[in-house]
Amino acid sequence: MFSNIKAIAGALAGAVVAAAMVYLVFQLVVVPNAREGGREAERADINQDTLNAVKERVKDDAKRETLSGYELCLDYFRHRGRLPECEQLRSLREEQP
Repeated sequence: MFSNIKAIAGALAGAVVAAAMVYLVFQLVVVPNAREGGREAERADINQDTLNAVKERVKDDAKRETLSGYELCLDYFRHRGRLPECEQLRSLREEQP
């Protein structure tokens, strides 16, 4: 009877040690690798978002370069309701060839 209890206790102790070893390997190897993979994915997303923002900015800048001073003023003040300030720039545009 005591030999059965010793065998069961030894098996349980071995299982606990094995579980502890698996847990340690998991915590020391798998979790850091998963975290690094997540960080790399996050960095890739941030880089892609930055690239998209730069592309949009280039399009906006190209559009704005084609506008006259009057058109640029209208575009800027359109939502503010202050269009009379732009009228001075209209005469400059008409004077230029």
